[in-house]
Amino acid sequence: MINMFDKIDLYKKALDWAWKRNEIISNNIANADTPGYKAKDLNFEAFLQKSLNQEENLELVTTDERHIKESSSSQDNSIEVLDSSLQMRLDQNTVDIEQEMGKLLQNSLYFDGVSLQLSREINKWKTVIKEGR
Repeated sequence: MINMFDKIDLYKKALDWAWKRNEIISNNIANADTPGYKAKDLNFEAFLQKSLNQEENLELVTTDERHIKESSSSQDNSIEVLDSSLQMRLDQNTVDIEQEMGKLLQNSLYFDGVSLQLSREINKWKTVIKEGR
């Protein structure tokens, strides 16, 4: 049986990814003149895997306070990757402002497309609830 919230949850995860990538690209643009700054991007596969793991709700169970605790903050860094495709300037900065602006536009179009699909899915369910009226 199809759960009506499965598609909506998938769209939510896609929008979360686009939002996080927008933050990273904006941070790259803000640091375009910072000496030594390395441009970053978001690894889609790692982000998706993290989302799927959260969905499975796998929590680390400890029976003693001396056991190692799960750290959620360290997982967030694993999905951000340094963009090694860019050349380093003399000040060791790897941000190419034109490439970052292109990524920002591409990400914005992706976000708008997913938002439109989510809106259509919600409208479809509204029509079903109203019995087609």
